[in-house]
Amino acid sequence: MIPAIPVFAFESGWLVPILLVAAAPLAFFVLYTAIVCILFLPTMLRVFDESPVVAPPDEEPDPRAVNVRFQAADGASLQGSWLAAAGVRRGVVIFCHEFLANRWSCRPYCDPLQQNGYDIFTFDFRGHGESNQRANYLPMQYVSNHELQDVQAAIAHVCSRSSGEPPWIGLIGVSRGGGAAILAAAGNTAVRAVATDGAFPTNLAQLAYMLRWAKIYVGEGVLYRITPDWYYSFLCWIARFFGARRHGCRFLQVTGAVGKLSSRPLLMIHGAKDNLVAPEVARQLFDLAGEPKQFWLVSEARHNGAIQVARQEYGRRLLEFFGASHS
Repeated sequence: MIPAIPVFAFESGWLVPILLVAAAPLAFFVLYTAIVCILFLPTMLRVFDESPVVAPPDEEPDPRAVNVRFQAADGASLQGSWLAAAGVRRGVVIFCHEFLANRWSCRPYCDPLQQNGYDIFTFDFRGHGESNQRANYLPMQYVSNHELQDVQAAIAHVCSRSSGEPPWIGLIGVSRGGGAAILAAAGNTAVRAVATDGAFPTNLAQLAYMLRWAKIYVGEGVLYRITPDWYYSFLCWIARFFGARRHGCRFLQVTGAVGKLSSRPLLMIHGAKDNLVAPEVARQLFDLAGEPKQFWLVSEARHNGAIQVARQEYGRRLLEFFGASHS
């Protein structure tokens, strides 16, 4: 005889209360998040949209450069320039400039490399310099799928110029350009080494901002102390979702890409006095990368300022880093 299946919950009327108790945390979560979004989402988006107060380097064009036009996969027309190496050629370094700068900002970073055997290919990201602005995209300081396409197009252009074996290719990226360089290298083994300055992952940088805003708007009382970091991360995701829709893009996860560099070397440079991207945020990104990797924290430098305070050491380290990656 088959034993009867207990139906106590149905027969005793306990099912509805049990479901209500189980659903209460979810209902509270949804209601609380809705209230937070109503009160603070406009502020989160406004801060998310605001450009940082920075003064990108204003370098003069190199009259010896060979200027070229090339296209990204989505048809965006980009402007690039070739700077020929002095002496025996060792490879090509592609420079990815910071937000609001242009391709000529490569000069202090790349002059020592050019003088020591590296061709330099530098280009303007879309919406910067002489590259076209896409009508449906408003660039921000956070790396998106569009900047990734631009770096991918630059790599493809460099490879297309080689008639024989693909050239040795290294990337240098500054701030947002550093994130784009990591993303592009993660999916393209033609890149042999990546150096960044002031690079940051959008999600971790935004979380640091969110925690700072919460102290301002909520205070440091009980509510702030009992709210877990994962909830602030969730609010950041909401802000990124709406921000991406407003700007016509997708914000990409540099944290997921940096581990995919595999055995290719990574050099991350960061300013110890960076007040836009805390060194701890850069360290978190660095910790996700595999070996070989180096982290150089420049004691007196602010955001993207290491080249100003330690120019000779900067050039020496880049030469050593890229030189070692040939072996």
